[in-house]
Amino acid sequence: MPPLAPDGDGAPAGVTRREFTTWLGTGAALAGLSGCVREPSEAILPYVHSPGSPITAANFHYATSMAIDGAATGLLVTSRDGRPIKIDGNPEHPATLGGSGAQHQASLLQLYDPDRARYCVRGNRRTGWDALAAACNPAALHVRTGARGAGLSLLLEQSSSPLEAALLARFRQEFPDARVGVFAPLATHGAIDASTALFGAPLIPQYDFTAADLIVSLDADFLAGDPFSLRHAHDWAIRRRRQPASILHVAETIPSPTGTMAINRLAVAPDEITSVATALLATIAAATPAERVGESRALPPRTTAWIDSVAAALRAHRGRSIVIAGPRQPPLAHGMAAALNESLGNVGSTVWYTPSPFIDNYTLPRGDDALAHAVDGDIDTLIITAANPCYGAPPAHNLSRRFSAIRTTIYLGDYRDETAAAATWHAPAAHYLESWGDGRAWDGTVSTVQPLIAPMYDGRTAAELLALLIGESATGRALLARYHPDAARNDVLQLGFIPGSAFERRMPRVAHRALLAMAETLAPARSSSSLLLSITPSAAVYDGRFAGNAWLQELPDPATRLTWDNAALIAPALSTRIGIGSGDVITLRTSAGVIDAPALVVPGHADGVISLALGYGRNGTGLVERGIGCNATLLRSNASSFVEHLTLTRTGRHQDLATTQQHWSIEGRRDEIIGPPAGAPPPERPALPLYQSPAPDPAGLGRDQWAMTIDLDLCTGCSACVVACQSENNIPVVGRAGVLRHREMHWIRIDRYLDGSLDDPAITVQPMLCQQCEDAPCEYVCPVTATMHSDDGLNEMVYNRCVGTRFCSNNCPYKVRRFNWLAYNDPNDELAKLRRNPDVTVRARGVMEKCTFCVQRIRHAQREAELAGAPRTGAVVTACQQACPVGAIVFGSLTDPSSPIVASFNDPRGRSSLGELGTRPRVRYLARDRRDEVDRS
Repeated sequence: MPPLAPDGDGAPAGVTRREFTTWLGTGAALAGLSGCVREPSEAILPYVHSPGSPITAANFHYATSMAIDGAATGLLVTSRDGRPIKIDGNPEHPATLGGSGAQHQASLLQLYDPDRARYCVRGNRRTGWDALAAACNPAALHVRTGARGAGLSLLLEQSSSPLEAALLARFRQEFPDARVGVFAPLATHGAIDASTALFGAPLIPQYDFTAADLIVSLDADFLAGDPFSLRHAHDWAIRRRRQPASILHVAETIPSPTGTMAINRLAVAPDEITSVATALLATIAAATPAERVGESRALPPRTTAWIDSVAAALRAHRGRSIVIAGPRQPPLAHGMAAALNESLGNVGSTVWYTPSPFIDNYTLPRGDDALAHAVDGDIDTLIITAANPCYGAPPAHNLSRRFSAIRTTIYLGDYRDETAAAATWHAPAAHYLESWGDGRAWDGTVSTVQPLIAPMYDGRTAAELLALLIGESATGRALLARYHPDAARNDVLQLGFIPGSAFERRMPRVAHRALLAMAETLAPARSSSSLLLSITPSAAVYDGRFAGNAWLQELPDPATRLTWDNAALIAPALSTRIGIGSGDVITLRTSAGVIDAPALVVPGHADGVISLALGYGRNGTGLVERGIGCNATLLRSNASSFVEHLTLTRTGRHQDLATTQQHWSIEGRRDEIIGPPAGAPPPERPALPLYQSPAPDPAGLGRDQWAMTIDLDLCTGCSACVVACQSENNIPVVGRAGVLRHREMHWIRIDRYLDGSLDDPAITVQPMLCQQCEDAPCEYVCPVTATMHSDDGLNEMVYNRCVGTRFCSNNCPYKVRRFNWLAYNDPNDELAKLRRNPDVTVRARGVMEKCTFCVQRIRHAQREAELAGAPRTGAVVTACQQACPVGAIVFGSLTDPSSPIVASFNDPRGRSSLGELGTRPRVRYLARDRRDEVDRS
């Protein structure tokens, strides 16, 4: 075979285009294209049951798990020719039940990221694992750190892996005096600290949302922002579908996906949540010692009214309600939530407790304590597996300077980031799709990790590094089999988890004396004139670990629709008082540091607070994240998410923000998304068709007729469907400059609508995609018939006909067509070729593209039905439908009586977007039911 150096048209040098295409078709050239596409050396086990997506002869599905801050989530990964090409939720795993989040979907892109660390580095010199192994084997460490390892320190990533726990126990036997700490910038311990004080054990609350008629969220985005949110969203949606539907009250700072679904939302500063919880407990449990818990602060009338309303609702739903405190809240707020659930009789019904899934149940030093424990004193060797602590640690720790005082620092990380630059050694970390391992889900379920591909850049896992420290030579599956044999069994690897391994439920009683002692820690109320800084996880890049992921950088934030940036989020009232607007650059100053950030006015944001997302302002070597946003960590004095005594000054500068809220604006859709007032019939509007379509072909009337419904009473706007569609359909990113020009390419957008005042609006979200109109306005204006109608009801795009007139986009009332302005798909990007779905055309510059209802899946299902001699096509699951954790999307053929789409399409809540135009869309929306919501007028 000739050398595979690509020439100008993407074909290898010395190879004709025809030969190159032939190799790609047969898969023979795939290994040569990258040199790293090879199957793992140990056998991996395909998933036992067929998933909802189509399976082709070349597709295999494998169960694995992805952990964020140690909490494992079960996934199902599609592999084609030995390369992962799509990620979805494992339908049998209790943490997902088939749903997935945007970060899970987008993690595929990081596997093929060319900016990942590729080899071991010592200083600025490339080296190898053999040299690193020699430096950190037990004999060498004992020589440098003493017989008991007194000069040795580990700074670990938060983990729930039983394998790592076993290896850590062996490490402690080998080095009993070594220091061990755990650090993660966003890991919070409020629930653990509260349960330790109230119950005498480190427990975490678990919830059954299917049994809850009423839910009260205290700064908890349980539908999209917690470690078990996929399961919580699934269960909440089940209960939401019942009549009467579950009721949701939310107190929060920034409008979240959970707050979007509330019937009664309170915008409140995060440091006031504890006072709200205290007032709720004093109101409901006045006959218990809880009435002495703290003194109620003077609360604003709106807050008092919210508390009275919620307290009355909780009394009416004793034993069938849930009170949940957010992970960023202090222990006292979690203690109040625990006492509320106990006093309401919820414990044992909708609430119970389990041990923490993390290693040592939080007995290891964590957060600020872990940093000081790991780097202070006489340390000879520091080994780091925590994700980039030099970026995530508060500046007071000055880790880069402290590292220079330690003779040997070894960092296992997947990028050449800030910590790698400060360490003596940098070893590449393996992506979870390249790894063997295990972990526990939030409920304790043991989940397995198996590789879909051999390490592309010679990466290793934290478990393999720990094995080196104790002189263990085994790697991969052999290591798992030795230290956790149950997780290495074939049947477990096929399923992706150990059935029945969740922790046993506990129903402890609250120690009210301990709660009274905790209440004494309640700080005095903050002055109404002072500002609070709230540091939040980014919905896209989290704590910065996904900052190099272009799919997530370009994903509009659920609350702000902001892309490629973070901003200082402020309330409209605060914006008016201080005279700044969106895009105005302001200086933020705390006792820890000072930064400049653009302001962004967010309707529904709490007054007196400025929110800033972590994960931006990076200084690593990656091309994607560098120079984007500002570093919120520089304003932190400790690991707390709340920083008081914030001062704000105007700079006079302005920065354009790449927000999509006003892109593709369509007016006049209020009735279709929130439904009519109580008792009123649906609005009747005369159809004003733009044109009369030709009569349908009689030969096609008996075929499948594909349609979709989206239930707006369930959709939270989490955006998992957006990234799932992007991954499935090879949709490119356009960058910040492209978004500023309204050129984003997403085939699905999440429209956000506000009703009421800007300070306290009702918020509704609506996914908008090609409506697959039966009388499509785009079709008759195309001069080359590039857009046309199929016999089974699809609005099709023939890409090789399109000449880019954009007439169809101008004539589309829904503004869902995307023009491919530039060559976003680089034909010479070999890594991008590996991750792309080979069943979907990669579009060239100058053509129009849009949602196709995943036509590749439809056509495959039709071929399979024909080969099997089946009378009907059978179920087809689109990528967006498969990802949706709440099951808001239903898809199927209207001519199939057994398909759920038939009943859903004819639901009384069904509306066609801009139905008065007479376009007859094949997408219908089930209107949001707001009849029980509070009056915001």
